[in-house]
Amino acid sequence: MQRRFQSSNLFIWSMVFIGCIASRLLSTIYYIEDLDSLRFALSMIDYDVAKLQPHFPAYPVFCCIAKLLYVATRRYALAFSLIGGLSTFFTIFFTLKIAKIQNTTLLGKITIFLIFMNPLLWLVSNRYMPDAMGVAFLLASLYFTTREAKSKERPPSDAHNAIGFFLAGILIGIRLSYFPLLVPALVVQLKHPGRLKCIVAGVIGVLVWFIPLLSITGWTTLITAAQTQSHGHFSEFGGAVSTHPVLWLRLTKLFESIWADGFGLYWQGRHPITACTAIILISIVAANWQTLKRWTTEKLSENYSAFFNAILIGCVVYLVWIFLGQNVIHKSRHVLPLLPFLSLGITFACSRIIETQNRFRHLFAFCTVLIFFLCYSYVTLHTVVQHTKPTAIAQVHEYLRDKQNEQNDKLHIVSVPLIKYYLVSQAIEAVYIPIKSEADLAQLDPLETGFVVIGSPLPNRVPKVEKMFYHNPYVNRMWSEIPLFEY
Repeated sequence: MQRRFQSSNLFIWSMVFIGCIASRLLSTIYYIEDLDSLRFALSMIDYDVAKLQPHFPAYPVFCCIAKLLYVATRRYALAFSLIGGLSTFFTIFFTLKIAKIQNTTLLGKITIFLIFMNPLLWLVSNRYMPDAMGVAFLLASLYFTTREAKSKERPPSDAHNAIGFFLAGILIGIRLSYFPLLVPALVVQLKHPGRLKCIVAGVIGVLVWFIPLLSITGWTTLITAAQTQSHGHFSEFGGAVSTHPVLWLRLTKLFESIWADGFGLYWQGRHPITACTAIILISIVAANWQTLKRWTTEKLSENYSAFFNAILIGCVVYLVWIFLGQNVIHKSRHVLPLLPFLSLGITFACSRIIETQNRFRHLFAFCTVLIFFLCYSYVTLHTVVQHTKPTAIAQVHEYLRDKQNEQNDKLHIVSVPLIKYYLVSQAIEAVYIPIKSEADLAQLDPLETGFVVIGSPLPNRVPKVEKMFYHNPYVNRMWSEIPLFEY
């Protein structure tokens, strides 16, 4: 019986692994969708923190692994998708391990499905960015730091705790902004014997990537990049509360990131099927609300509640951190680490409603959950297919590239500096006129015709051609609409 169970367990994990890799490879994107992705793509060719390839904190572990896969495959798009597929698998694996759920159970299968088909996780697993990999390492670290804390008589293993701290150190080299979620769990572990081993393991985890980074970049350059990026993030372009202080807007966008971006549920302007998904999910959760409350209370009262609390507190700390310190208005990906934990709540509600003893209710509940899964899957797959098509800024790039090939004279392009950087980095040769404020518009006075403006139309001038480039903002919130004017 035990051997049959292990065989079934291994078979399911094998299928999940193959599914994660294959699905992410099939949905690979072959264009640069935004500026952040551009910086990571450029880092595959020339890793240079001083040139913001990528920007600080440099993401050395992610870039190193991506570079190795790029060398092996010769396609950086495939390298990023391979990392995304592996990250999705380990996100599922460690979510189940943390929740102590077997993959052969109904709970396990629903959890696998919900995380595998999560729209935001799928999108970021194809992006040229470290977010998906960061979530996988975050969950792995959480699992090892809480693994054997089952009772007061059975303290956690020093070896497992050390692995957790080592992975926490590695995580800092993958996605530094996820680290606050880990802090409460790490602090709880430091109360147990063997804390010195844990601290040493964490330091080693940092040194593994910090020493090579320091040798490549240099101390002075690294410090300068850190100071410049930190100041810019919190004072200029980072989207923190200091630069976007409207709290109600931040709160609304944060909720939208979890609700609409994170789980593909209804928001104003979205397809009606997302409303169907939302209504069914609300009904399922409402029908099991008392059970969910009782389950949470039981977890809080168990002997290893310190670690359950640590994860819960970590999620709250992380939520406060991104609300105050991250660009939640324009970038939904910051909520990604919270989604596996929220998926567990949905999983529990779905399984409880299916397991009802009444035959008629069981059939009705099964059909309800099945419709939810179908709607959820449709929204995800539809969004993923849209992601394979160029974003608005990528469409602008294609349009200008074709225009550049059609005419003999150099293009004159008027745009903000960030769009200029995007176009220059992708070999659009032109005379660029960067506009930072209205005062810069005076540079255009000598030009009568023969130039392109990306962004807002010019005052007192009538364009010859007007074009609007658009993509679904739930694929990527950045620059979902970009107007272009030809004069």
